[in-house]
Amino acid sequence: MKQYQSKHTAVLSTRGFYTILTVCALIIAASAWVLWSDATAPADDETQASLPIVTPAEPLPDLTEDTPVLSEETGDADAEDQTDEAEPSEPEAADDTAAEQTAEPTPAPVETVSAPIYVRPVSGAVITPFSGDELLFQPTFGDWRVHTGTDFAAEAGETVLALTDGTVQQVTEDDLYGTCVTLSHGADLTSTYCGVSDVRVTEGQAIAAGEAIGTVAETIDAEAALGPHLHVEAARAGTPVDVLELLGESEVE
Repeated sequence: MKQYQSKHTAVLSTRGFYTILTVCALIIAASAWVLWSDATAPADDETQASLPIVTPAEPLPDLTEDTPVLSEETGDADAEDQTDEAEPSEPEAADDTAAEQTAEPTPAPVETVSAPIYVRPVSGAVITPFSGDELLFQPTFGDWRVHTGTDFAAEAGETVLALTDGTVQQVTEDDLYGTCVTLSHGADLTSTYCGVSDVRVTEGQAIAAGEAIGTVAETIDAEAALGPHLHVEAARAGTPVDVLELLGESEVE
């Protein structure tokens, strides 16, 4: 009886082990099938709604017979054709009116004005200067008076020269200063030469600087105490000016 129970118990133990092993295998298989089913099952509506919508790109154009295909032999020629077509056309020339409007104005020629040339009427020294408003002693009359001219020492018969370019305005006779020749110059400037003899010009005659007017007279009655000399006056718009300033001399010789 004991031997029967031992054998029976051993058989049951062996069968129970295999039974349990089989059950575990089934459970593992069932679990694997469930997991595989969940992984391959389609997503529900909510999951599909959350996915982004991807718009497919535009389809590539079909290559047809009209589509140019570059080859090693024809590629350069086709490129040259495309380059020629891409070159911009030359701009049309602007009309003459537009050119005249945009052209810079031509500057007017600048006239060169040369400074006037002044020449000493005679070569002698100054014996009586221009006094302006100051009074000078006048030896001939023995009094003090203004001297509106400049007296140059000279020998009788010495040539009298024009101070600068001008026109002979008048030739007059004065009781005290003898023959006087007046020249008109530009800028309202005039010059008068008193104590002239042998006058060589006429009224209205154009005369150049240094051109002969006449000669020095023997005497000037208003200044007889000075001996032979030339009395020269200059004025701008009627106002007396110093002849030496015109000559550029600053000291009395």
